[in-house]
Amino acid sequence: MSETAGARLARLLAMVPWLRRNDGVTIAEAAAHFSVSEEQLTTDLWQLIVCGVPGYGPDQLVDIQFWDDDRIHVLDAITLERPLRLTGEEAAALLVALRLLAQVPGDHDRAALLSAAAKVEAAAGAAGAIDMDVVAESETDSTVNATVAEAIAIGGGVEVDYASASTDAIITRRILPRASFTVDGRVYLEAWCEQAQALRTFRLDRIVAATAVAPPPVHDDLVESHRGPATAVTPSESSTARIAVAPEAAWVWDTDPVLSDGGTWDRPGGPTWLTGTIAYASSGWLVRYILGRGGLVSLLEPASLRTEVLRQARSKAEYLRAGRA
Repeated sequence: MSETAGARLARLLAMVPWLRRNDGVTIAEAAAHFSVSEEQLTTDLWQLIVCGVPGYGPDQLVDIQFWDDDRIHVLDAITLERPLRLTGEEAAALLVALRLLAQVPGDHDRAALLSAAAKVEAAAGAAGAIDMDVVAESETDSTVNATVAEAIAIGGGVEVDYASASTDAIITRRILPRASFTVDGRVYLEAWCEQAQALRTFRLDRIVAATAVAPPPVHDDLVESHRGPATAVTPSESSTARIAVAPEAAWVWDTDPVLSDGGTWDRPGGPTWLTGTIAYASSGWLVRYILGRGGLVSLLEPASLRTEVLRQARSKAEYLRAGRA
């Protein structure tokens, strides 16, 4: 993949102050530091020496000497003497990302992340004074997080007590954690579930307790066969509904956790809709999902919830008509 203009600009802006601090570095050493080829670094240097401040006369351009003995000397850095400072918005975004990553289970260096966040916050001043809510706090959060992170790092198993959203009960599962990710500020764990014999997604803040155990047996071919194009936030206790999607809402297949089943549905008096399945943890969520798609997604099964969708749709339509009267 070719380098983006933004990535190259970021490197050029960082290059001058770094070369200033490392006067006399060779082209090979500088190329290795910036993870580019020597040819690319030389191209960057030629571009830098024609950049400067308005007026762009000889004394207003960045002056770098590098063609005599293969060593780089910054003679005049103009306004790039020191690295650029982050704006308040940039500092806040970076802090949120660092703090979020530090709370996501995995084998990354959490101490380094927290140290970097502290340095950014100190440099940002008031801009770094931000609050964020990533995962609901509980007394077991740190223990659960550490246990899951260790399991991901070593390929170990975990026995979890999980608070089910649909049954309002605590269920116990033996899982093999594979990866973690965030959606809307919540941390989710993708894991092979021994009971379901399939990949399932668990919300981290609903794991009440976690204990390291021997990993459950799992075959990679089975894992891949359960991995669909929509890597969904699919709760471990989810059910499956069958839906139909309007032709003008084809984006649903890419953005929503919907899997095609290869079928079609002939809507009365309209074009043919493609059908698929979607996992859901509660009937209320599924009804809200269908209603929220504004008639572009229709629920086919289960029939009982289809009736509920129609009832709520009529109720809302009557409410709107009454408001106009």
